[in-house]
Amino acid sequence: MRCIRLAFLVFILFSVASLVDYSYATPGVEKDKVYIGTSMPFSGPAASWGVLGKAMDAYFKYINQKGGIYGRQVVLVSRDDGYTPAKMRTNIEELADKVLFFAGLLGTANVSANRDLVAEKKIPVVMPLGNVRMWIDYPKEKLKYFFVAYTDYQAEADYLTKFAIDRLGSKKIAFFYQNDDYGETGLKGCETAGGDKIVAKISHELVDVDFSVHAQKVKDSGADTVIIYSNPRQTSAFVKKLSELGLKPKILASFPLADPVMVKLAGDLWDGVYVGAVIKMPTVYPEAKKLFDEIVKLDQELAKTPMLTTYGIMIAMIVEDVLKRSGKDLSREKIMQVLENTKNLETPVSFPISWSKDKRHGANYIGIWRVFKDGRYEVIEEPKPLETLF
Repeated sequence: MRCIRLAFLVFILFSVASLVDYSYATPGVEKDKVYIGTSMPFSGPAASWGVLGKAMDAYFKYINQKGGIYGRQVVLVSRDDGYTPAKMRTNIEELADKVLFFAGLLGTANVSANRDLVAEKKIPVVMPLGNVRMWIDYPKEKLKYFFVAYTDYQAEADYLTKFAIDRLGSKKIAFFYQNDDYGETGLKGCETAGGDKIVAKISHELVDVDFSVHAQKVKDSGADTVIIYSNPRQTSAFVKKLSELGLKPKILASFPLADPVMVKLAGDLWDGVYVGAVIKMPTVYPEAKKLFDEIVKLDQELAKTPMLTTYGIMIAMIVEDVLKRSGKDLSREKIMQVLENTKNLETPVSFPISWSKDKRHGANYIGIWRVFKDGRYEVIEEPKPLETLF
């Protein structure tokens, strides 16, 4: 009798097991959902940049309303890192077995500190956001997991500095930057192009809250122009201190500061600032505006940050493209193969991107916009492609 019962139990277990679908054993993939991970600063000094994650989430909701991709809903699993490497590490560790791949990990110091961890776990990363120079000498066996389409800060700073000298007539330039790879790389570009016209190099720490001394250094230098490589909150505090000292220099800023949210933070002091241009702004490109208007219906707050929102949409559209080209049977290996065969991918919000087995820097664009306090953008120089670096 015991043998009969045991045989019956084995039969039941085998029958139940045969009904379980094991075809989606890949992390982050279920029959009706696919999970994409990200870690961004939704709090802290760079909290404004967290809009990118919110825009990605809104775009995924937009495509989910249309049935998702191959019947799967695309779900963004986002975590706040406060713009600190240690918190990003915790987030990556938590999400490693829960998501198919990462998209838009943000922050030069954060990404640089955690790239080895991601490579060890063999998780593809689409559009890591940070100084592209960190990848130039990175071992190829690790670099293969990262697909970058980000503008080189050094080339951008060189470009902005030459523009200031040649087009704006700048004679004395002060460079204000956060003391990390982001700011220091920008400084190198500025020094190369500016030479002896660089009269002050003023760094700050992420913990700084009072910028009186920094502003006084600008005044003491006699600079007629300030180039900025910092984050939104600390940049706005700095320019307010400049104003308190009666200074009205020409201001140029790196593209992460190109969103009109800076007008909200800095007020009239940001009116007329020149910023790096790297994507198709909805206020400039009709095709971008059409898509932008659709997405912000899902989150009206996003309408207040058109540049950052558009950048987030761009990342989400790249995710959408790779999922579509990968087909229904997903794996991390397949995602990488598809990404390596990306040629001239252009969306309504971005310029062409290309990746291959031997190329991981898919795009490197720079132009110049001028931002006004009413949210208007003037195209000073149309974004153009520069040489990619790796």
